[in-house]
Amino acid sequence: MTRGLRVWRRFVGNARGVVALEFALILPVMVVMLTGLIELSYLMMAERRVSGAAHSTADLIAQETDITTTDLNDIFSAASLIMAPFSTANLTIGVSSVRFDDTNGNPSQDWSGAYNSGSVSNPTTLATGMGEAGSSVIIVTASYTYTPVLSAVLSGPYTLSETAITRPRYLPYVGFY
Repeated sequence: MTRGLRVWRRFVGNARGVVALEFALILPVMVVMLTGLIELSYLMMAERRVSGAAHSTADLIAQETDITTTDLNDIFSAASLIMAPFSTANLTIGVSSVRFDDTNGNPSQDWSGAYNSGSVSNPTTLATGMGEAGSSVIIVTASYTYTPVLSAVLSGPYTLSETAITRPRYLPYVGFY
């Protein structure tokens, strides 16, 4: 046998380093998958925080009998704390109180408020069928724009939005002064 053939057989028959080679081939795929799972969990956490902020805002307003701009700003501050550890720069909250006419039950917007220029789209349409004549509902829409840290794994940004509708607890409607 020639020397070249012996070297070739020894090279092909040598299994040392196969595990290291396989690890080097699979490592980039595993890192991308792990990074994607982490980004997805952050996205899901942000979605839960937006939902919590919307429902908590609606619940806190529904517990009031009368509300002022100062009270509303305090409630917005509480809602922004729910978003931690995410920045509230991308958080918007819109609040609308919709009253149902005492005689015919048609909904009309009574008052509204906003955090970071948030709004409730079509509050009277959302409230249709939610109450009887003389009552009201509180509608809160929270939106958050989530931008992934590593956009190579999850392309973004993602707009997360939640609408919460509650009824006042103590009176037929919450007054705004």
